[in-house]
Amino acid sequence: MDPAVLLVAGWAAAVVGATRLGREPRRLSTGFFLLAAVALVLAGAGAAAARLADPSGPESVSVLLGALSSLGVIVVGLGLLTNGITVARREGVRPITMTPVVVGLGLLVLPLAALLALRRGPAVPHWLMLIAATATLVGIYLLGHLLAFAGHAVLYGKLPDATGADAVVVLGCGLNRNRVTPLLAARLNRAIQVYRAETAAGRTPVLVTSGGKGSDEALSEADAMAAYLVAAGVAETSILRERRSRTTEENLRNTVDLLHRYGIDTAEARVTVVTSNFHVLRVAALTRRLGIRAQVVGARTARYFIPAAFLREFAAVLTTHYRRTHLAAAAATVIALAAAGVDAYFSV
Repeated sequence: MDPAVLLVAGWAAAVVGATRLGREPRRLSTGFFLLAAVALVLAGAGAAAARLADPSGPESVSVLLGALSSLGVIVVGLGLLTNGITVARREGVRPITMTPVVVGLGLLVLPLAALLALRRGPAVPHWLMLIAATATLVGIYLLGHLLAFAGHAVLYGKLPDATGADAVVVLGCGLNRNRVTPLLAARLNRAIQVYRAETAAGRTPVLVTSGGKGSDEALSEADAMAAYLVAAGVAETSILRERRSRTTEENLRNTVDLLHRYGIDTAEARVTVVTSNFHVLRVAALTRRLGIRAQVVGARTARYFIPAAFLREFAAVLTTHYRRTHLAAAAATVIALAAAGVDAYFSV
């Protein structure tokens, strides 16, 4: 394709993505416009450079881009595999700590599956090519979603914090019996910063601690979080406690009900939700879905733990969003594979 077309399309996608990000940064679909912008601009720039170097060799551009993409996927796969092993050693073997290992292995297999799917000749059985093609399509689909979500999450986390909140909500993330964990302490410290910035500007927002009591916990997360805030100097009368939630969505729904009883309409009032930095975009998308006028700010997390936690967030987003996209992609994949299978059967 003409490099100029790719570049124009890429910059057009960038303008659309930037506009959507400015108007409503919580829309998950914006990530796909941003991903398309980066991919198209890079492809256009690569094609232009290759054409200048060798005007008669457009095929070499495709080969080069394919090789670079495969190399990038392999490097990221190795990085995630290494990170998963590190996290498992420090935190123990659990589903969340093993997520980078599973994703890393999947990324290492993806280029091999793509290479096998593109091969031709009697040496490769048709059934094996269909399996490889399926794995490649699913892998590319998931990888595209991951890149779009990750890029969008990074940009959302860089947005400046806005003041003027009527409520500051801190989301729980589990206790160590009756003690606040380091991860939860980071959220609470970030909430204290936000709260004090509001009070310094002359406002008096209510501060909500949201989290129920787990089976292995001595008290509710909301009560433990409130005690931490009071010990840090926050007035007891400024704190509301939401003690029933077990999931992020319940955190938000139950907090909305609590604020409504307190006289705050979350569709009109401004709410600042505080969570961990790897969690911000999923929470932001949920606030939009629930009709909450909110911004979400993130507390820092230990760097080695971010890939595992972020991949868990991505998996949660895949199961709660993009449902129509999943159905359309699944239908298209089934049709394509069925057509390939029929063609392979009659060509034998």
